Amino acid sequence: MTTEAKRLCPVCKKELVLEETGYPMGSAFLKTDRVHVDIYSCPECKRVELYASKTDMVACPNCGTLHSPKEECAICALNKALEGER
Repeated sequence: MTTEAKRLCPVCKKELVLEETGYPMGSAFLKTDRVHVDIYSCPECKRVELYASKTDMVACPNCGTLHSPKEECAICALNKALEGER
């Protein structure tokens, strides 16, 4: 059984608190895949740190784009919006 090491604030060395997992960053307009990050914050100095997400991504059944299971496929959502669909 493995446990993940605690993440420490690089400024004050307090333990960081996980605030959000699999947060999408980037734009659907870019030609590259978006990046998903885990967001940590320091309760002491309020610094925010981003780390590559360890959340499993899912592939869109329509276009194959990888995205967080917590969100709709950005490419398909954009295409629907441009076509006037909901």
